[in-house]
Amino acid sequence: MSDFALKLDPTERITYIGKKLGEEPCPTTLKITNPTSDRQACKVKCTSNEMFRIRPPVFALKPGEEISVKLTFNAGKTIPDSGKHYFAVYYIKATDENKAPRACWSDHKGDPTGTKRLYIDFKKEEGEEKKGEEKKGEEKKGEEKKGEEKKEEEKKEGEEKKEGGEEKKEEEKKEEKGEEKKDEKKAEDEKKEDKKEDEKKEDEKKEEKKEDEKKEDEKKEDEKKEEEKK
Repeated sequence: MSDFALKLDPTERITYIGKKLGEEPCPTTLKITNPTSDRQACKVKCTSNEMFRIRPPVFALKPGEEISVKLTFNAGKTIPDSGKHYFAVYYIKATDENKAPRACWSDHKGDPTGTKRLYIDFKKEEGEEKKGEEKKGEEKKGEEKKGEEKKEEEKKEGEEKKEGGEEKKEEEKKEEKGEEKKDEKKAEDEKKEDKKEDEKKEDEKKEEKKEDEKKEDEKKEDEKKEEEKK
């Protein structure tokens, strides 16, 4: 058997993707191109005719011709494991253009000129509702996170405000104490001034007393002298 000469797109695997995979028919397309210089009779088969539908299953390709084969995964089927099933593409040379592709295959003896298997993968997407719910859940989480962050900020602000208030109170207390000390010092200074004033007055009294005593002594001395003269 020679190398597979036809050009396939996709080249290796067929993938079914859908959010309602298994619930509704899921079609996909296989493009087959004949790059050879000969007319080729082709057919596409699968591992389960109940599970898959192929349109067209048998056809002929002229040199350079391309065809799109519709491969449908039928509805109401359990989604099988990926890689379990496959499509197979076969071709043989069909030089008689007047001969139908099926007739070419009926008359053909032996193996096909080329065979290629394309294994099948299945990917079921999540529904829009579920995505919407997840998105809402994420948004809700984001809002809750923002709310928690806001509460944390308010708490910090409250603590800072409280600390600021306590500091202010402490400063006010210090200021009050400072004023009290100033008042006490002022009162103390006033007492000292009063004491000095009293001491000054006392000294003045003593001076006056001394002066009076001196005058009295002088008077007595004068009287004594007068008597002596007599």
